Amino acid sequence: MHALAPGMIEPQDVTMSDTAPSDDDALDGSGWRLIWAFHLVVVAAAGGLLWSLSYPGSNFLLMALSGLAAFVVACVWLFWTAIYLARHAGKWRKWFLIGPVIGVLTLALLCTGAPSKMRWAASRNAFAAIVAGHPIPPPGSEWQQFTVPRRLGSYSIIGADWVPGGAVFYEAHGSFFDDAGFAYLPGGPTTELDTGWFEGPRFRPLGGGWYSWTASW
Repeated sequence: MHALAPGMIEPQDVTMSDTAPSDDDALDGSGWRLIWAFHLVVVAAAGGLLWSLSYPGSNFLLMALSGLAAFVVACVWLFWTAIYLARHAGKWRKWFLIGPVIGVLTLALLCTGAPSKMRWAASRNAFAAIVAGHPIPPPGSEWQQFTVPRRLGSYSIIGADWVPGGAVFYEAHGSFFDDAGFAYLPGGPTTELDTGWFEGPRFRPLGGGWYSWTASW
């Protein structure tokens, strides 16, 4: 063994670490901010679609804008993912799945009608309080307008009528070119409700004598 000359430092064994930083670790603050911002847009587009179909009809403008936004973010996701995979030798990242998971969950909720069911369930008591204790107009009675709060639950109501067999509430957003709203008809809809400006009403049961409806005007 050779002695070290004065002032010399004994060499140390250098071992390379077996762990190298991942591509995710290499992302700087701006990269992660971009990822979070993109997924916030995804959530906003999904939320807009769900809310647009929570009405007794649908909020067509919100649905169109949200649908367009969803289409754009889907295209961006496909392009972004393809570029990333091409640049990083096909390495898949877990955060790639966030967008598709949100998309699948949104489609599942839309297919089951969950947005309208959940929103109505949260607002039903406000409507029920209006009709509680009021006598139900008999068949053949005249339509009679009555005053209701502008806001019932989470819905904007622009008018209401006592009608043969119950009551009809008009929701502010309608259904594109048609009117839309809710009806309390404990005996069920009858042909008496298909009159004049309330043309061709279509009723969807909500349970307990309540219906959502759309009709031409």
